Amino acid sequence: MTKAHRDAILELAPQKLHRVFTLAEASRLASDGKAKAVADLGELRPQLSGDDIPDIADPIGQNADVFAMVGFQIARLLPPILELCRDSGDSDVGR
Repeated sequence: MTKAHRDAILELAPQKLHRVFTLAEASRLASDGKAKAVADLGELRPQLSGDDIPDIADPIGQNADVFAMVGFQIARLLPPILELCRDSGDSDVGR
């Protein structure tokens, strides 16, 4: 999800600001060590500076190299999020 995708979602449901993140935003917040549960991400959102968090390009219609690059970016961003989900347990997922 790009920032444009996130913003489009928030236009439809602005009350969900604390629950809608790009993968890069969630990864940044999860990796800084301050989030102890998935629910903490929303409280930590003010720490994000959108200028220094890159979007992941949408690979639709691109060649295999672009898909591979996007896959690498996603694989790099997932570990802190997965760790946070594991540490949070099922109680925080889906709130």
